[in-house]
Amino acid sequence: MRHVIAERILNGCTATLLFDTGGSVGSDHLMIVTPVNADAEWVINRWFYFDEQAEPYMWNFAEKVCHDPEYRRQSLEGHTDWARVATRYESLARRLYDELAASDRSEFPIMTDDSREDSARLTSICEEVFEGVRAFIRQDTAPHPDEVYLDAQSELRQWLRSDER
Repeated sequence: MRHVIAERILNGCTATLLFDTGGSVGSDHLMIVTPVNADAEWVINRWFYFDEQAEPYMWNFAEKVCHDPEYRRQSLEGHTDWARVATRYESLARRLYDELAASDRSEFPIMTDDSREDSARLTSICEEVFEGVRAFIRQDTAPHPDEVYLDAQSELRQWLRSDER
């Protein structure tokens, strides 16, 4: 499901904030920034995750992309922190999602009374992974994202084996 929340023209760019349920675990907000000028050919799509999904934060990103050509270039090339975090996080979240979906102990992703709790657990685990990836990318002092993923995978597997479910 996709719905336009708002659209703004900013310094020669169109920024569109969408509610979109097609994102990775922990994201249902997408910002699409494009040039107003049809001759310029670029598009920046950014999903926002967990605590990033605050409108002032999302619009600040759009403002920066539209007003700072160097930041826009780095975003397009995937060199910004947000792009590096998203690339790493999305692949790890997808692996956890697939593991839960393949489990014979859960009806997830079909939403039933029983699988809602599994979905909530997956979201919580993925939030920890996101925070770990973001800390590693931004500070380079946190545990490596692969270590964070392995811990999360172990937690998910324990959850699936437990009688708490």
